[in-house]
Amino acid sequence: MDGRIEAERRYEVSFGDTVEVRVTSDVAEEVHLHGYDLYLQLEPGAEVTLTFEARLPGVWEAELHPSHRELFQLQVS
Repeated sequence: MDGRIEAERRYEVSFGDTVEVRVTSDVAEEVHLHGYDLYLQLEPGAEVTLTFEARLPGVWEAELHPSHRELFQLQVS
């Protein structure tokens, strides 16, 4: 909101966990979860949810597009 990202810097999950990412934004953006190559389209004021199984070990960045700002990192181990 207002150019601020209100999220933990890194989230840790175990391999095989079901991960649910919920995002609300005050501007239109797109969330891209690198490695998994998953996308969420954000519309102002609407909460969106992405659910997937953590099957790729490593540390993956979730980035906003087109602003190219890091939203958070997901560590799967």
